[in-house]
Amino acid sequence: MTVREFIDDCKRRLLPLYGKEEAASLASRALEDIFNISRTRQITYPETEIENPETVMSRLESGEPIQYIAGFEYFCGEKFKVGPGVLIPRPETEELVNLVCTDISGIFPSSVPNLSNLARSGAKTPIKCSQPLQNSKVGNTLRPFKIFDVCTGSGCIAWTLHKRLSETITLETYGCDISDTALQYARSQKLLYSCRWPLFLKYDVLNGDLNMLKSFIGKLDVIVSNPPYIAEKEKEQMHKNVLDFEPKEALFVPDSNPILFYEKIAEMARELLSPGGLLYFEINPLFADEIEQMLKTKSFQNISILEDLSGRRRFAKANYSN
Repeated sequence: MTVREFIDDCKRRLLPLYGKEEAASLASRALEDIFNISRTRQITYPETEIENPETVMSRLESGEPIQYIAGFEYFCGEKFKVGPGVLIPRPETEELVNLVCTDISGIFPSSVPNLSNLARSGAKTPIKCSQPLQNSKVGNTLRPFKIFDVCTGSGCIAWTLHKRLSETITLETYGCDISDTALQYARSQKLLYSCRWPLFLKYDVLNGDLNMLKSFIGKLDVIVSNPPYIAEKEKEQMHKNVLDFEPKEALFVPDSNPILFYEKIAEMARELLSPGGLLYFEINPLFADEIEQMLKTKSFQNISILEDLSGRRRFAKANYSN
């Protein structure tokens, strides 16, 4: 089968699932990420022969995500390993990472790398927390800056934050998840070599021993989380490739209490954050008001609900001072 035939076949066979444009996009990505045929070469050499395309085509036709077939997804300019049992990183979560990085760059304005130039070279200049975090006592200590990614999944948030910030800040980054499969993927990502961080822990957010967790990781400066937040009632609006393949425990929450993960993580944050520490959430826009009110009742301050690039209320951030 040639490149042109593969694209035409994808358009025909995937049309019932995805529509014409998305089917064509999937065909092009499959050629690039699975068969190693660049998009330029697809255009200039459409008669290039590809081997054993039927297996890939059949998996796509079943609704299996292209990311699982290729074995990775792009996130913040990096390739993250993904497969069955781990949530596929989304573009909105890239925005969450950029939000955290931008805020931390305000705490360390002269030392955080330029976020638009992740490949910047130059000498590493590690620093301690020499400047205050809001009204935090962190500025009076010499301990490392600590970030905790709760419900880490593939580890994309923890790894990206650590890679971006550890060049210039003495940093400890942690991630946790209840899924053994997700933790295997998170630990297998190798964005930084010869480095023990990030450190990934198995922890049940809803039922875990918070005192034990606290004794292990100590006080934190930032907690960030993209927890399960899709209500069961929203399933009928979702695509087959999500419903049939991605882990339901990483996606869905009961209609009776759709913000239960946020409540639990906020309670964790009250115990784990240093005074003035920062809490960040990716949220379901449908429950933005409930999340904002919940944070108020738990004595968080400077609460902001922020929009994503499509104008949806997608992120929440707040300070905690006990």
